[in-house]
Amino acid sequence: MYQVSRPLGLIWADLKKNKLFRLGLLVKLLVVVLLIPVNQQDWFLPFIAHFFESPSLTPWGDFLEKGGTYLAFPYGPVMLIFYLPMSFFGWLLDHFFSVNYFLGLGFRFSLLTADLFVLLFLLQQFNDSWKNLISFYWLSPLVIFITYWHGQLDLVPVALFFLAIGFLKQKNQKFGGIVLACSVAAKHSMLIGVPFVFIYLWLNRGLRSGFRRTALFFTVSLSALEGPLYFLNGFKEMVIYNREAGKIFWFAVNAGGDLFIYVIPVAYLLLLYFAWRMRRMNFDLLIATLGVAFSIIILLTPAPPGWLLWLAPIYALHQSRSPREAVPLVSTFSLFFILYHFFYSTGAQLLTSDFAINNTSVPGVLFGDRFQSLLYTITSGLGFIIGLQILREGIRGNDYYHMGRKPIVLGIAGDSGVGKTTFAVALSDLFGNLSSVHLIGDDYHNWERSSPMWKSMTHLNPRANRIFDMVKDLRCLLNDEAMRVRTYDHRIGQFSPPKLKKSRNVIFISGLHALFMDELTSEMDKRFYLEMDEALRIKLKIKRDAEKRGRGKEFTLEEISRRSEDAKRYIYPQAERADVIFSLIPANPNLIEEDLENIKMMLRVKLSKGYYYSDLTRALIGVCGLNININNIDEKGGADLDIQGEVTGEDILLASRMMLPHLDELVDTAGGFKCGMLGVMQLIAVVEINETLMRRRRLANG
Repeated sequence: MYQVSRPLGLIWADLKKNKLFRLGLLVKLLVVVLLIPVNQQDWFLPFIAHFFESPSLTPWGDFLEKGGTYLAFPYGPVMLIFYLPMSFFGWLLDHFFSVNYFLGLGFRFSLLTADLFVLLFLLQQFNDSWKNLISFYWLSPLVIFITYWHGQLDLVPVALFFLAIGFLKQKNQKFGGIVLACSVAAKHSMLIGVPFVFIYLWLNRGLRSGFRRTALFFTVSLSALEGPLYFLNGFKEMVIYNREAGKIFWFAVNAGGDLFIYVIPVAYLLLLYFAWRMRRMNFDLLIATLGVAFSIIILLTPAPPGWLLWLAPIYALHQSRSPREAVPLVSTFSLFFILYHFFYSTGAQLLTSDFAINNTSVPGVLFGDRFQSLLYTITSGLGFIIGLQILREGIRGNDYYHMGRKPIVLGIAGDSGVGKTTFAVALSDLFGNLSSVHLIGDDYHNWERSSPMWKSMTHLNPRANRIFDMVKDLRCLLNDEAMRVRTYDHRIGQFSPPKLKKSRNVIFISGLHALFMDELTSEMDKRFYLEMDEALRIKLKIKRDAEKRGRGKEFTLEEISRRSEDAKRYIYPQAERADVIFSLIPANPNLIEEDLENIKMMLRVKLSKGYYYSDLTRALIGVCGLNININNIDEKGGADLDIQGEVTGEDILLASRMMLPHLDELVDTAGGFKCGMLGVMQLIAVVEINETLMRRRRLANG
């Protein structure tokens, strides 16, 4: 799913002008002022009032000692702290006017604040679904019914939980860990989602480095917030051992005698295992697995209506991305859910008049004794269908899931000295060493440099290389098998001891013969061919051989001449198999001899599928300030471009985000874009890789 973050100030400025938002705000303000939920009146408000009247560091125990019910406030310290400011102001007004109204009003205004915060988070993280999110979340009948009619408080921990994962997505491990701890310290049920958050961090290579830091801040913060409270009987009785938490053990299968298998923990563990077995998890898939995890707990227990608020943001996102399928299903589910709790749960009062319908005999008389169970069954069934839809859409939208099932294989071929290794390393820098593995053609030479066989055969001849071994090694990697590959050390011209190579999400194959054999190219997802102005190539090759391989100018020139026929026969034809051909041409050929270090390059790009060339052109001109000339667009959809100018890696990154809004889900280190034409080549390669993933997604969707 397309995700973009915007400053909250800009979001709020646009939000205030939206008619749907203002309508929803008006409705919620009216219900906040006019409705008094029975649950709040009977449970939450007496607890809050007792705290104001008798302030204590242990309000749970003090309340129970004064004869209060353990059902009054089964929430942690963060939940209490959140409601104190507005509630305290209302409590003062009640004392001033000698009424019993403003405490509840302040309490409900706190709920409205949490509700608004969840909306702002959704709009910030999923700005492309602006209008839909206002409709499906802000005007959600489920949110309005549960929060303002039934009076449940779960929007507060939900708001904190989603704020935490937003911080973590932006690599802010400190605040992410702290806020995640705050969500748990508001309501312990948020612990259900915590393991999935850490799995997301671990499986996402770009975020893995922050795993320990997040865990540290989470653990320390939670210990500081609740550690001392675990030793207090009142807190344990009201918060830790509350009756609602025990419902997860109600659904059980008798295994014989007094032994039971608890179904809900088993289902939850299976989902955890499913998430862990994924090789990659992007933000969308995290949201999807959270949706399924919460659904398991909510739908397999006789859960209070407040628990469904855990799913409210996820349901809104689901409807926004799949309106044709999701909207009617979620709407039907909402109808049955509201109908069930309208009959069988407490309601609200309109000031002094009790309008709650909670007499279970009414539907029983009209529809029979099984009506409640039937209604609950239909509601749960619809909820599970929605959960499956959410998971399916999350998997479909997870580019890395499709990459993980079969690695992306990239082939890079070209003549000696054109920059094949440089290009492969630059791409590898984007994906990271933990996400990529490189098969280098030179490692598959038959002989070391000192062998007399090189006098009768050049390196460009396929017979001088173990190309079939490269095919075999590639297939091992595709089968997720590790193997040892010897490496060729150009400094000494000898093979080094074999090194272990494991399969990764991206496999690079670079070398003189990377695109030579059908056995290789048939396994590749994208094929790149590099070429260079011959005078420039010779000059750079002489320089490289002298600095890195200890060869003189005469030797290099003699080798180039000796290899020319093999290059024409075996190397140049590989360009016909390439999806993209990169040609580096000096902007001023006269400077090759005078100032090789500072020579400016023009990049000629031949795209076999140039459907994105217009977007590429706009990004490179508008963001990077480069000069683009479109040489040709052929009847097969190919495009030839000349690109010239100077550009920084930062500008290439901005252009990449313009073309690929989900860039951070695709690469590990987006900051790895290079300056100049090499950075442009990286950008084009990433766009080509994205096209491959999108094609896989389309095929997976049928």
